[in-house]
Amino acid sequence: MIKKLFLLLFVSAVIVSCNDAPSTEGENVTTETEVAVLTVDDLLANISNMTGETVVVAGMVDHVCKHGGTKLVIYSADPENAIHVKATDESGNFRADEVGGEFIEVAGVVDEFRVDEAFILEKEAKLADMIAENGDAKTEDVEEEEHHGGGDFPDNDSKHKQEIEGLQNQIASLKEQLEELKAEGKEYISYYSVKCSSYTVLEHEGNETDKVESNDSDTTTKVAEADADNETSEHNH
Repeated sequence: MIKKLFLLLFVSAVIVSCNDAPSTEGENVTTETEVAVLTVDDLLANISNMTGETVVVAGMVDHVCKHGGTKLVIYSADPENAIHVKATDESGNFRADEVGGEFIEVAGVVDEFRVDEAFILEKEAKLADMIAENGDAKTEDVEEEEHHGGGDFPDNDSKHKQEIEGLQNQIASLKEQLEELKAEGKEYISYYSVKCSSYTVLEHEGNETDKVESNDSDTTTKVAEADADNETSEHNH
């Protein structure tokens, strides 16, 4: 009899508890997940497994691209461990006077650029075309100066030879790196970067925090993934 009475009281308590619980029917229940802020060293230590993932990474700005502010480089404890950050339409381009030498926090997606034998063959074809031109190509700046009767001009043939030599060195370096990786069973070189969606200039040496969330349509330049001329010389792998 006592057991039956206890069971009846327990069931009644459960029913009352369920009736008193707030209803979530028709409501959207969301749970915010905080993303851990990584150092550059932490990111690079596991970056091969993070391609396509959204990350937040903090570091000191070492360099801002002079060509429109489309890229910058950040590092943390070890200056030799650096990661390239690419501007997007969402983030807007980087301003050297705003972020140069500052400690910033970047939110974005990890991107991987691969260099394989096919890529190197394309570079070699480009090199062959440059050699075939034999110095006939002139830069727009030189042609403009000559058109307006400017004074002394740089030796355009010398510039052309320097470009050829630079590309030859780049191809040789890529081939050497790729051969080393092939010996380890990998058929390509990986260059990693972060495609920035937003960034924050953190408080550093008396500066106030300034979060950049909107882009300037007049200055934003879309980063072309197909243009890999600078990828191989600027990215860490």
